[in-house]
Amino acid sequence: MTHISKEQNIERSGRIENALNVIKGTLSQYGYTELHLPIYEYYDLLQDTVFNFSDESIIRFIDRHTGKTLVLRPDFTPQVCRIVSGMENLPLPFRVSYNGTVFRSVEKDRGIKGEENQTGWEIFGESSIFGDIEIVLTANDALNEMGLNGFCFTFGDTLFLNRIKILAGEKGDKILEAVSERRTHDLKKLVSEINADQNLKDLIVKLPLAFGDIDNIYNLAHLTSFDKELHERVEFVKNLFSQLKDCGVDENILIFDAAESKGLDYYTGVHFEILHKSYGSILGSGGRYDKLMSKFGKDLTACGAALNIDNLLHFPICESKSQEYDYLVIGKDNFKKAVSLRKENKSVIFTAEEDNKENFIKNYAFKNII
Repeated sequence: MTHISKEQNIERSGRIENALNVIKGTLSQYGYTELHLPIYEYYDLLQDTVFNFSDESIIRFIDRHTGKTLVLRPDFTPQVCRIVSGMENLPLPFRVSYNGTVFRSVEKDRGIKGEENQTGWEIFGESSIFGDIEIVLTANDALNEMGLNGFCFTFGDTLFLNRIKILAGEKGDKILEAVSERRTHDLKKLVSEINADQNLKDLIVKLPLAFGDIDNIYNLAHLTSFDKELHERVEFVKNLFSQLKDCGVDENILIFDAAESKGLDYYTGVHFEILHKSYGSILGSGGRYDKLMSKFGKDLTACGAALNIDNLLHFPICESKSQEYDYLVIGKDNFKKAVSLRKENKSVIFTAEEDNKENFIKNYAFKNII
């Protein structure tokens, strides 16, 4: 664990609060209702609902009252789905948000955090492209409000790759693995072994390098014209980028990676990561997962995103400034004066000892000193 001084701790806490306030302000503009969630959840519930769930990556313990296995939450989305599934007569689409810490079991000195502060948002019951647009816009607006520059959204599409898998037949799994790992040489060998349209073969070998902006999407639209479903997915992404641009998102920060295969069994459409050109860690992520709510007994579409607060604080944003108070009140005889001022809605710090005055002035700002 990295040691930080108490001054650094206070400064970091202030920056986290500033970042959360910016995000909450953005979420409020979009109509999100904040949920407060427990830090642990039942193992059985999370086992089939958490993205990339594995026993090795969770922190679990036994509830001594019930004997059931509990887990420190590794992901918020299943908890949100569980709560929303129990609600009736929801105004659809229904928007909820959350913030807190997720936990993972990691080996020491692996460079991976065991705890991570996240703020996220989910939209339930919006099956159209407008749900996908909104979760991206929300992230973009919040990051812009923080003053962050240089970030980009990198998209993938599970329906696109799953269609490739179906068309490739028995070699589909191996082909997708080679595509995601960008093993072009192996792909050429694999496609030579399948009985498929030559247009499909030509497309597959080009997928590892099909990464880029709108020009990449136009090229994919041409390459997929031989198959209706593939072409429709490319057209969907093209429409998504076009509408995001019309809503004020810089088209230069929108990237489509046709080989991105993350979450093929979890996501049900487009998904994305928020990256930065000068930083290796993920700033945020999101996507569509329309089948997840059915595992909680409710047929309701869903999409959402989350920002990783700790990673955002790598950048010089949301700087903490000395908090300003209306009064610094000093001396035992002035204690009741401090109480009276607070009743007048004044912000007041009281100290009984005169010797503490200089230290308070050094660390805080005051309009008045008594």
